[in-house]
Amino acid sequence: MADRDRKNLKFANILKYQITQIIQKELSDPRIGFITITNIKISSDRRRATVYVSILGDEKQKKESLKGLTSAAGFIRHTLSRKIETRFTPEIEFIEDINPATRVEEILREIEGSKEQ
Repeated sequence: MADRDRKNLKFANILKYQITQIIQKELSDPRIGFITITNIKISSDRRRATVYVSILGDEKQKKESLKGLTSAAGFIRHTLSRKIETRFTPEIEFIEDINPATRVEEILREIEGSKEQ
């Protein structure tokens, strides 16, 4: 593994921990439900971070949680800038991480729902 890749991986892990702490302890948006950060991808210049989140709940709850996270991205970035010592604090983008198993479960629930009607 190249030195730069190792540093970016370490930086991603630091971001993951800090963002999780900020969401749990400093964010009070009622729209944000139970979420888990599954992955963070950082641009090579470290100016952008794509945060993949797994969100528990139905489709409406997932959309509301994602809206809440997106609207709080600026606050999270500002708070993050005070917690980590880097030249630049990356812009944060939240994306729902849909793993294949979850998607299959959703499809099966839809099929069951259509059979009942």
